[in-house]
Amino acid sequence: MKVLNYFFEKINSSKHHSYYYMTPTLYTVGNCALDIYHGVFAAKSRNKKLFILYPYDIPFIFRWKLTNKELFKLESDHIVKQNLIVLLLSRFIVTLIFIPLRLYALILRDIFNKEVGESIILPRIGEKEIYTPPNSNKGFDYENIKKYALDWYQGQTVEFGISGEYSLKLKDNLTKKLGIGKDNWYVCLHVREAGFRGDEGRREYRNSDIYVYIEAIKEITSRGGFVVRMGDCSMKKMPSMEGVIDYPFTKYKSDINDLILIKHCHFYIGTHSGILDVANLFSKKILITNMVDWGPSGLYGENTRGILKHCYSIDEKKYLSIEHIFKNGIGFIPEEHYIWKKNTDEYKWESAFNMKAPMKGYKLIDNDEKEIKNAVVEFINFVNSGSNNSSYFQTLAKKYRTLYANKLLYGAGIYMFGSRRRRMIENCYFSLRCELSTGYISECFLKENWHYNSRNK
Repeated sequence: MKVLNYFFEKINSSKHHSYYYMTPTLYTVGNCALDIYHGVFAAKSRNKKLFILYPYDIPFIFRWKLTNKELFKLESDHIVKQNLIVLLLSRFIVTLIFIPLRLYALILRDIFNKEVGESIILPRIGEKEIYTPPNSNKGFDYENIKKYALDWYQGQTVEFGISGEYSLKLKDNLTKKLGIGKDNWYVCLHVREAGFRGDEGRREYRNSDIYVYIEAIKEITSRGGFVVRMGDCSMKKMPSMEGVIDYPFTKYKSDINDLILIKHCHFYIGTHSGILDVANLFSKKILITNMVDWGPSGLYGENTRGILKHCYSIDEKKYLSIEHIFKNGIGFIPEEHYIWKKNTDEYKWESAFNMKAPMKGYKLIDNDEKEIKNAVVEFINFVNSGSNNSSYFQTLAKKYRTLYANKLLYGAGIYMFGSRRRRMIENCYFSLRCELSTGYISECFLKENWHYNSRNK
């Protein structure tokens, strides 16, 4: 694997080669979308075009299926359009490279019960360059990340096309079949559940109940909009409602239609889940509900808003105010960012940063119907107004986010363990997400919970 990494890092860093080669994360839709999004900016910053490499789908060997296959076919002025022969050949070569690496990893893990790194279990060509700025060979430097984000991301968007088709025509055909008129607007809604990833008892804090969104849905349909519920058929079915399309249970559910619906929606409402990053890829206006962190939160761009899950202190037996959460950095780092692998490392990390481990001693509690509806009302008004002014509380919340990013990321970064290369990649990934999360927490939620949490009654 080291030889493979070295080979492609040399090619990708060469000023005399016009392509930047990358294999995005293959089995998760969110990471795949993010890798392609950041891969384009990585290629642009190096005056190259992105060349996407991916293998054939062989589940009985790889033990996973390729995620939304249409993501690998996205088109852009900054992505190499491979003709059929080049595509078939490149996929064949990548498959030949991946099979022995994958088999080796599975043998070590399943037969010899040895811990195997993610880079061996799932090789990712060009991974280092996706999230590290040019000329960052000396190691992680947060100031370098901030400059990279400012120079290459701020105020810039990339237009992505879908599968070489006239996506507007595809959209009109699809929405007509779903019962949405040509002149009607619609919103995509996705509320994460446990079924798709089978992660009951593992990441349940990211899940929520679609039925709590009913009042917010009614608010949208009362204003003439349609709501297209996104997801998969493992989810709980929606009740029959005027103007609501339970898309996963229609015959039109497909990889390409997922992308078409998100790309052309009026705006997107979701929770922290992979498909959210597809909306970010297409630079949609986004409202995130039931947010599980406020650091690398996915609030990409200033047209994004969100409301946090409530934080309950197990020791104090009460819900914490937003002010207390922000002043103490609680929940800045998502629980799923595995900073260490051993319990002894946890204490080293806490000592280094003088703060508790992520969410240690706290529980996340879902937003209720009223909070979600109020956030949707505020967001619709924001979208329709075209104004991007922020309130006192919103500006203050953003200052706290900057404060804690600086506290954690200046120096060695939050990832203190593992190989030097892995620390570099993870710290750059985390800090770049923090820098690009420039959206705001919804005003209605901040006002209700800033000094005192509204749940403590």
